[in-house]
Amino acid sequence: CEQSGSTQGGFSFLVGFLIVFRTSQAYSRFWEGCTATNRMRAEWFDACSTLVAFCKYSKVPKEDVAKFRNTLVRLVSMLHAAALAELEEINAEPEVVEDIAAFGFDLIDPAGIDFQTHLAVKDSPCKVELLFFWIQHLAVQNICTGVLSIPPPVLSRSFQQLGNGWIAFANAIKISYVAFPFPYAQTCECVLLLHWMVVPFVTATWVTHPSTAFIFVALQVIILWA
Repeated sequence: CEQSGSTQGGFSFLVGFLIVFRTSQAYSRFWEGCTATNRMRAEWFDACSTLVAFCKYSKVPKEDVAKFRNTLVRLVSMLHAAALAELEEINAEPEVVEDIAAFGFDLIDPAGIDFQTHLAVKDSPCKVELLFFWIQHLAVQNICTGVLSIPPPVLSRSFQQLGNGWIAFANAIKISYVAFPFPYAQTCECVLLLHWMVVPFVTATWVTHPSTAFIFVALQVIILWA
């Protein structure tokens, strides 16, 4: 009985170690994904706000400045929604686009974007990449027209922020797309099943009352499977 108890203790320690390690890795991945997603939003918002601010003292007609600002804000709004939708689509694998919740988010004046642009984004398999390119192209185009009348070293900060947001998006994609290692996950499942089958027999050797045995077995199994 003593030898059986020590064997059970060692086996339970092994199971507990595997489960704790897996849980800690899953928790770390969860927070890494949250951090990447929030950083993506913050970087793109910062880039958009700085580009809008850089137009304040532009000497071109106000109509051109307003057109640039409005187009930029609409595209960034679409970019963020498309990025969240792609992150959701990787795990959900919906049959229709309408099942993706991110595509139902409110956008900033989507009616201000022409129909051909909407159609191009809808039909594109790389929506985020397309919108990201359009935003960069829009900024470069309005440097030439004089809308963004700001020294180049200062203006480059906005492109850096756009790039940082893209890196954060890529990190979030990595976490969503690359699943937890399958062999390790299956090993944990097999060990848990083996533990679940062995525990009642081992507990019965050192507990006499059925209700007490049930409580001990239930506690061990529920805690590890939870």
